[in-house]
Amino acid sequence: MDTRIVRLVVATAVVIGTFGSQAKPAQALDRMCDPANENCRTILLNYIRAELVGIDVGFWFMEDARYSNELIKKWNAGVPVRVLVDTRANASTPANATRLAEMDAAGIPMRHRAAKSLMHWKAMLFAGQNVVEFSGANYSSDAWNYGTTAPYVNYTDEAIYFTDDLAVVNSFRTKFDELWTNTSSFANYANINTPLLRVYGWFPKAPEMNFAPAEGYASRAINRYDAERQKIDVIMYRITDRRHSDAIIAARGRGIPVRLITEPEQYRDVKRVWHSWNIDRLYMAGVEIKNRAHAGLNHQKSVILYGQGMTIFGSSNWTSPSDRSQEEHNYFTVKPTIFQWYVDQFERKWNNSAGVIENTDFAPLPPDKPAYNSPANAALGVKTSSVVLKWHAGFWAHKYDVYLGTDPNNLQQVLIDQDMGPSLDPLDYKKFTATNLSLGTTYYWRVVSRTMANLTKTGDLWSFTTEGTAPPPASTTTSGPGDIVIHARNGVVNGSAWSIVSDASAAGSKRLWNKNVGAAKVLTALSAPASYVEFTFDAVAGQPYRLWMRGKGDDNSYLNDSVFVQFSDALTSSGATMSQIGTTSASEYNLEDCGGCGLSGWGWQDNGWSRLGPTVYFATTGPQTLRIQSREDGLSIDQILLSPSLFLNASPGLLKNDTTVFAATQGP
Repeated sequence: MDTRIVRLVVATAVVIGTFGSQAKPAQALDRMCDPANENCRTILLNYIRAELVGIDVGFWFMEDARYSNELIKKWNAGVPVRVLVDTRANASTPANATRLAEMDAAGIPMRHRAAKSLMHWKAMLFAGQNVVEFSGANYSSDAWNYGTTAPYVNYTDEAIYFTDDLAVVNSFRTKFDELWTNTSSFANYANINTPLLRVYGWFPKAPEMNFAPAEGYASRAINRYDAERQKIDVIMYRITDRRHSDAIIAARGRGIPVRLITEPEQYRDVKRVWHSWNIDRLYMAGVEIKNRAHAGLNHQKSVILYGQGMTIFGSSNWTSPSDRSQEEHNYFTVKPTIFQWYVDQFERKWNNSAGVIENTDFAPLPPDKPAYNSPANAALGVKTSSVVLKWHAGFWAHKYDVYLGTDPNNLQQVLIDQDMGPSLDPLDYKKFTATNLSLGTTYYWRVVSRTMANLTKTGDLWSFTTEGTAPPPASTTTSGPGDIVIHARNGVVNGSAWSIVSDASAAGSKRLWNKNVGAAKVLTALSAPASYVEFTFDAVAGQPYRLWMRGKGDDNSYLNDSVFVQFSDALTSSGATMSQIGTTSASEYNLEDCGGCGLSGWGWQDNGWSRLGPTVYFATTGPQTLRIQSREDGLSIDQILLSPSLFLNASPGLLKNDTTVFAATQGP
């Protein structure tokens, strides 16, 4: 056996014999250290330098060479040192590999975590001094003091504990021996030349100590949250286990005030997407939340339970691995001095009472904009039996609304606040199956993504047209004697500005559409427009006709609501020519009835504005031509009505949200 180990066994036996029989020794040390304003590193280095019997170390990573150098010095001076490590930390912390190599070269015996879960300890045990140090602080260069800046400006939030409480120290002695001799979860890493032996013997674990995963951290902590009846304050680096947040939300439901300080970098860490989910849920439940605002990192893990006078702190985050698989150490203590230290620390951080902005109010962030996958925008011939709307939600959306319909300005909400979770990989699409769709119909759809804090991002408006031919909608009312009813689907389009598109809400399932491209308003009709639409019909000479058209503006905008109308042979009531094709004279059609009246879906309007416009006469009986040219782009039209009787002085339908459809009296 290595002579150092023999000396450690013998010396430890002497130390334990001196102190171990005391039921409750006088406490010389119960020290909390805050790296926000203290140099905790020097305290730890001094314990290493003072140790003469043996040092046991367990950590997730060590990047600061000051610690490894001092450990090597003690080893070279003949002091036994044992180290439990986790080589998986090397990937994210390359300096850890260097520190391990240095201790390996010095001959220090080391074992590493071989199980799938991590060695998440941050602890040092000083056998001769009967002191243990543990916390959530890794042995990094920036976690143990506030560096070269002023206090509270640039530091890592931690709460580092040094104690000679024998029950706690002996708990670590027994647990370290247990891990050191474990051959299923740990394997030899370096300089193991003798059998794996326990050094300290066996001591009962202090009831306040919790060593996950052998003991459930989450269940024990949650039992304490459930028992709290006064107030809870939390500082937590990472929250991905909903059991903790569920219990805190339940506490808020009981009226318990809860405050939380957390790490903003975790809120949008794509490797920890459930952190934001839990934070947003806590926020919506009424938990007061603040984010770290100082430079550095909030890496602390602590809970203060005021009604119980209890503080919970150690190495475990509120995560499933910290409860079920990783090696962790946590302390559930009711020591009044520790409780008051944590209360004072939290109040300083929460209120920025040190004169530095350490934390600021949390503000939830919105999700990513949903990115659609299929059907492709403007897809044609889509089978009605298999229309699955697919989109990529990004990492931060959890709930979704889906809007679908034939009127892009009046879509129906077909999915409401559905929790589907985020898209965790590039092919993780969220889906909604559209059913009961009509043949030959253009449908529009939009997705609204929502976080658990109900912040939203709205996706683009996409469309698809189903296969087949849509049956025209049945007429909903009857036109009057001599009324001329023309459906827009019978127009002849000239040029590229106008098109006839499918729309199940339109007469004949088609509408005439002047696509909105943001063109400037045309102030005067053109005698020879580049693009227009013409309709032919038969009229009777010498009788007045009132011109009505049913239209709707894109986005229900008044900027998309007007056209010019011209005729081949129109006259005024006095017999003068009016609004004739080939001239700049035209009747104006403005769908909005007055400034500020607004638009909503389909609406009937004549060639007046806020009042009835002039009637139209024709010089001859027989075929006539009606031309529509653009005044403002973005208008759709589905029905044109020239009425000499029933609707000469009354509108054929509503100005807004109209559903009136007349059977065509002219045209197919």
